[in-house]
Amino acid sequence: MRFSRIVLVVYVFLFALVASLPPATWGQVRPPLDPEITSYTYQESASGALAVSAPETMKPLLRAWADGLALRHPRLKITLLSDGIDTGLSALLEHRTDIAVLARRMTAPEISEFVKEYGYEPTEVPVATDAMAIFVHKDNPVTGLSLEELDAMFCSERRRGVGHTIDSWGLVGVKDEWVHAPVRLYGRNGKSGAAHFFRDEVCKGGSLHRRLTDGQGLASVVLDIGGDPEGIGFSAVGYETSEVKPVPIAAVKGGRYVAPSVQTARDGSYPLRRNLYFYVAKPPKGSPAQATTELIRFALSQQGQQLALDFGYFPLSPPEYARVVSKWSSSVKAARTKQSSPIESPSGS
Repeated sequence: MRFSRIVLVVYVFLFALVASLPPATWGQVRPPLDPEITSYTYQESASGALAVSAPETMKPLLRAWADGLALRHPRLKITLLSDGIDTGLSALLEHRTDIAVLARRMTAPEISEFVKEYGYEPTEVPVATDAMAIFVHKDNPVTGLSLEELDAMFCSERRRGVGHTIDSWGLVGVKDEWVHAPVRLYGRNGKSGAAHFFRDEVCKGGSLHRRLTDGQGLASVVLDIGGDPEGIGFSAVGYETSEVKPVPIAAVKGGRYVAPSVQTARDGSYPLRRNLYFYVAKPPKGSPAQATTELIRFALSQQGQQLALDFGYFPLSPPEYARVVSKWSSSVKAARTKQSSPIESPSGS
């Protein structure tokens, strides 16, 4: 009994230690940044307060962005709110924050609710890219899965057309001693951003199977799979460890299997990828708050995108990055010109 307690204490300690690290340090090699991403330049001193709401899983990256900006603007105070899993938007609708950060796009009903509250649509700014990886134990010989097969494994309704539940590894072509081995499911459920994304992209809006073990977080999902040779689950790609491996995914049965990577996430060839978004309450012809402008500039800068890499996310693709920076910079410049507030020349990093 005493030995079991010691093992449990050690496990909890190691879990806490690993979970505290930036995800990209768990075993993923960080690629170099695109040289076209511009460095953050100090233009004018920013001050005041800025409140940002984000899901709990995204707070480490947001805190890193906020701290990086605060080093350059000591009089700027940024407060991060995270009352739960998916409360970033509700806090914005309740006027408790200036920016809501979501790991998905706002839905049409959510935009309608925003318009009723503010009288105009929110400003959407993509700031990074994320990839949802499907992990199995390192000893599992499966070489690839289609979205249809994942749907038949994880989703109750099987809306992609497979007529039966896939509950053994032999049903996806794994042979020998794996033919009758059960498929054990791990992931997130409820209101988590990961669950929302998985249900939309894999289940086509359906529900997750009751057999799924709902993890306490994306890190715990990976740890569970690493301890179960017959397990499979979904988590952010940056949480890969030496005990698991990501499964290449095909958008359709018989299609090309694509593994999650920086390139496939950014070029869109990997099926389970998504952007991270800032949603800002800014009137169409109004000027964005200075603090808001600086946080977005920093997040999209060389320094900000490097932090995104450090925490297991990917920079935007070059075309998307150029479009976002151009659109946002033009919006800020036009608003400041209207207010006769000239932008100072950059004076350094």
